Amino acid sequence: MSNELVFIIGLSIGSLVGVVVISLFVSTKITDLQSEVYDLRIQRKLLKEELQKPQGKPTPRKKRYRRQPVRKK
Repeated sequence: MSNELVFIIGLSIGSLVGVVVISLFVSTKITDLQSEVYDLRIQRKLLKEELQKPQGKPTPRKKRYRRQPVRKK
């Protein structure tokens, strides 16, 4: 076999192994990020529901009655 053919075969096998190894390392990080995105979407949905809850009327304030001054005759 010629040296060029061995070099091309080695290069192609090495690149394939490199891609497989890198994808194995990256796949765990991708699943972590996907689970974090899922958790954040759930949190956003809960917060949005909390903001959209109908709020009842506030209780009216108590009226302040002023004492009328006593009139002298």
